[in-house]
Amino acid sequence: MIMLSLVLATVALRAHPEIEDALNRLNALIAAQPAEADLYLERGELYARHEDWVSAEANYLRAAELSPQHPRLSVARGNLELATGRPAQARELLDTALRQNPRDAEALILRARAYVALKDTRAAVADYDAALELLTHPSAEFFLERATLLPPAEAVRSLDEGIARIGPAITLQLRAIALEESLGRIDAAAARIDRVAEQSERKESWLKRRGDLLARAGRRSEARAAYAEALAKVADLPAWLRESPEVMRLTAELSRLSNS
Repeated sequence: MIMLSLVLATVALRAHPEIEDALNRLNALIAAQPAEADLYLERGELYARHEDWVSAEANYLRAAELSPQHPRLSVARGNLELATGRPAQARELLDTALRQNPRDAEALILRARAYVALKDTRAAVADYDAALELLTHPSAEFFLERATLLPPAEAVRSLDEGIARIGPAITLQLRAIALEESLGRIDAAAARIDRVAEQSERKESWLKRRGDLLARAGRRSEARAAYAEALAKVADLPAWLRESPEVMRLTAELSRLSNS
């Protein structure tokens, strides 16, 4: 098994030269400490990050031979199973990880994703809820993932929780704007756009977005006003920006929309 890992490491080096230094370090450590499970686990995780699934699995199996109850092994193997399209096997491994440590937020997030793949929405939401309670600095991605599982009004509340905790991440704002519009809450969506525009150095594209929202809602006069305001913001830009191809295209479109 050790020889297999070393052969696979050589293959991966050729396929991913950017990880050569990290692999060389780990290979040297493993040669000096061939019974150290942590090193195989670390090397497996390195391979997994670069989507070399075969090499990752070989290293995890070797780590399992050396330390079957390693506290991180079930999480790493569960992540691998999930990444390679085997959510049921991933859930079983992550169940094991969470029996060992019920407060493992990473395992909860991974199991939530496995539940999503298995179409068990209720269980997925429960795991996202538990993980987000545990995480001190959660990623915006986790709030977005949870929001996709909820009805629109609940999803908006979930996104607002994320904004309150981590700040006005643009991905959360955009999703909340889209959901507000889907619920027919046009003024709420427009207010969100206004808040983002206030925080942005470049307001013209947000004002156009506001105009587009109002136009889709049939509020043409308000939409034209938003487009005209966007044009005014463009006029305030320095010449080198106004004359860039992107801004010139935006100017032409805003001129057409504000007069339509």
